[in-house]
Amino acid sequence: MVLPEERGAVWVPRPEVETIREVPERVVLPASSAESLERALDPTWPGLRRARLGGWVLRQGSGVTGRANSVLAVGDPEVPFEEALSLAGGWYEGPVTLQAVVDGRRAAEALAAGFVAAKPTIVQTRSVAGPPAADPEVVGEDAPDGVWRSICGVSGGLLSEVTAAPARYLRLDERAAGRVAVAGQWAVLTCVAVIERERGRGLGRRITRALLAEAARLGARFAALQVEESNAAAISLYASEGFEEHHRYCYLSRPR
Repeated sequence: MVLPEERGAVWVPRPEVETIREVPERVVLPASSAESLERALDPTWPGLRRARLGGWVLRQGSGVTGRANSVLAVGDPEVPFEEALSLAGGWYEGPVTLQAVVDGRRAAEALAAGFVAAKPTIVQTRSVAGPPAADPEVVGEDAPDGVWRSICGVSGGLLSEVTAAPARYLRLDERAAGRVAVAGQWAVLTCVAVIERERGRGLGRRITRALLAEAARLGARFAALQVEESNAAAISLYASEGFEEHHRYCYLSRPR
């Protein structure tokens, strides 16, 4: 069996197989396409239940975050668009939300089918080469402790989605925190938070740098993060730390 990323599995009858070898992992670089990067980052926030529909990835979590509860609509579902939506709806047993690259083919198809776009989000990337030095005041754990959860406002269903993939959970005493997960050569920074009374004191920058240092320690070559278009302060902070816009995505669903 060959399982390409951008389409469904290809089954080869055993009598026709002459050689078997493991296909090396595809190298995804900052110059790669938006769809390639989305596939590379997906394992860092996978949801609790997953399925493939051709090149699409169906993800279901606890109903909290967009990425864990949507179809990653990249690649070819190998059936007509409306049929793909019907099959996905059967899997979810309810309405379907797509995560698609802004201005991409799938977003255009969804909009033409009456879907409405929401939460436009910027994906920013940078190299991890020459990361900041580790911050001696930052502590890291393999699971989020109570202080981390309090800083980041994580509980209930959100906690199950946050912890669905292996990650490191860093915090700067009781003031700032963040999460970094690695898939292949990519580290993804998420849940970056500073408690309200400590904002404006550079703690967001410190925890971001600590996450980058941790990404380097874990062997990542590149880092990425997602930030909503409306969050101008975060976009500016990350840009000042060397992150550049790679692409934008949005969520699309039919009006209810």
